[in-house]
Amino acid sequence: MVILILFLIPVVFLVPTLLLLFHFVKKAITQKKKIFFYLSCLFFIYLLMHFFEASQGFSRTSIGAEFTFIMAQILRMMMLYVLVMVLEFYSQNISFSGKQTILAMLAFIAIGGMISSPNLEVEMIDTSYIVTFTHLSPVVISSLLFNLFASIWLIIMLRRSIKAANTREQKTIISLLILGFIFAIFIPIIPNLIQSLVVPEEARNALFDLIFGSILQNAGILLIGITFYRISNNPWLLQQQKIYLIVVYSHDGVELFSKSFSEEITPNDLMLLAGGFSAISSMFQEITDAEGIIKAILLEDKELRIIKKENFISALLVDYSTEATEEAHKSFANEFETQYKPQLEHFTGEITQFGSAKKIIDQYFF
Repeated sequence: MVILILFLIPVVFLVPTLLLLFHFVKKAITQKKKIFFYLSCLFFIYLLMHFFEASQGFSRTSIGAEFTFIMAQILRMMMLYVLVMVLEFYSQNISFSGKQTILAMLAFIAIGGMISSPNLEVEMIDTSYIVTFTHLSPVVISSLLFNLFASIWLIIMLRRSIKAANTREQKTIISLLILGFIFAIFIPIIPNLIQSLVVPEEARNALFDLIFGSILQNAGILLIGITFYRISNNPWLLQQQKIYLIVVYSHDGVELFSKSFSEEITPNDLMLLAGGFSAISSMFQEITDAEGIIKAILLEDKELRIIKKENFISALLVDYSTEATEEAHKSFANEFETQYKPQLEHFTGEITQFGSAKKIIDQYFF
């Protein structure tokens, strides 16, 4: 019975894990975005963790069971660390931060302890070996600190994200991520924490810890994966930065379409900005003899992203740029070009025909 349970938990989650892995690998290859590379690494590590968890149930020696247990625990910590990197990079474009340094230190301490002196306890149930760490060992304490720090930090970040969300769909997506992180990180450590600190060693139930923690963590990771699958098709859903305006103008400086998201920006300002974009680009090309166009202008607390197409130029003003920002802006420009190609090729000065582009903005930015 124990072998069946230990085998079924990873196998049940195997198919959706493989589907998510293939999806993110395909996205990483076709779009060449770092976020999809991180997500691919996350689910590859998750798949390896499944392999070692399943292998533990079939180990016929205590040494084999100990090895597969330690490998599964190391991969679990690596997976949680990559989760932190995924969230920070996707929402704020942060590749590495001070908090990640603290997490890395806690992870290295715990992993070092697992490799050098793991302090393991092996229990024989039916014909299987159940391996756990010794009661209140240094490895257990460092692992608990890592999990607690990661869970609290992630919940704080997601709480800030949900406060900054502008639409109901954004709030729903972030709420699902919060639920997934709670299942994947916070809840699985509660039984270990209670049993380590309160329950006497002789009364501890290793099998309960293994099954309860594994089921909830697997469910949490899959919920996170499904949520990011949804986000990958609409990158703006997890963004915290504020968008101030988006403007489309012809190569002659004529404003074709604009949308302001700030009351401080007036229609006259938009006209000046459109002319300014064109003038700056022309001046830069003349001075440097460059054939391309300026792709970004960094201001003190804002960033202006610019995309040049065959018949128009699109500019987006945001707090800061992320890969999701660039992808959403690129999708908007491509859709605008596709939808209005005849009007752009035979433009006669009538700009009201581009008014329906507001629907494209709603599609990619909200």
